[in-house]
Amino acid sequence: MKSFASRRLSSAALMFVVLAALAFWTWQQKSTLGHTSFGTGYVLLLAIVFLAVYNIRKKLPMLPWGSSSDWLQAHIYVALGSAFLFALHIDWRLPNGILDTTLATLYLATFVSGLVGLVWTRTIPARLARVSEEVIYERIPMLRSQLCERAEAAVLETVRSSGATTLGEFYSRQLHSFFEKSRSLGYFFRPNNRLRRRMLAELTEIRRYLSEPEQATCEQLFALIRRRDDLDFHAAMQWRLKMWLFLHIGLTYPLLAVASLHGLLAHLFDGGAL
Repeated sequence: MKSFASRRLSSAALMFVVLAALAFWTWQQKSTLGHTSFGTGYVLLLAIVFLAVYNIRKKLPMLPWGSSSDWLQAHIYVALGSAFLFALHIDWRLPNGILDTTLATLYLATFVSGLVGLVWTRTIPARLARVSEEVIYERIPMLRSQLCERAEAAVLETVRSSGATTLGEFYSRQLHSFFEKSRSLGYFFRPNNRLRRRMLAELTEIRRYLSEPEQATCEQLFALIRRRDDLDFHAAMQWRLKMWLFLHIGLTYPLLAVASLHGLLAHLFDGGAL
């Protein structure tokens, strides 16, 4: 069985061979005053269809269509090669007209979103693995709620047993909203640990004024703050992946529809048919 590196090298070599052959064919056609738009258009449309089929393949893993990793590699290299093919199709010029401009915009948006996804799907899982254990996105709200309940219960129990209220007042003033509320939309676009550092610093500052029972609870709060911030980071990173996939797939089907319409109109108007 071929290693992943050798398969990647083979896929890249195949892509370059196909693109070189297409480039040579277009050069040869132009040198004899032939037309290349239909040929490159057909190949580009087939490439877009193949790229769209990958989403169907992921939803039907039971079918004998080859392994998911092979499909992913083919998806990546066909998508990368389609950029060169698209440039060949438009003859390396900016498109004009409403339909052509719409088609080019959809293609570029889909291509760029694919590049972003390629980077994110390779970097975000590694970043999440360094934070904490794997967390299922759909369970994050429940885990947040449990953390909030644990923090509140620990503080209330300390207040009841010791009679000291310093930690309870600090929790009500500073930490309750941290555990209770979700992060802002800006955090999801650019997650950071500023709030975590501030909460830990303020808790450290007030620790000197706490009684012995309160200090024991304070240690629990340190751990719960870190855990809550880790969950927020997981939520933001996994949300980023989900929103990217939604956008990428959402662009693919309009692209396919407009490309098909473009091809149909090109045939209707070719040679004065209309």
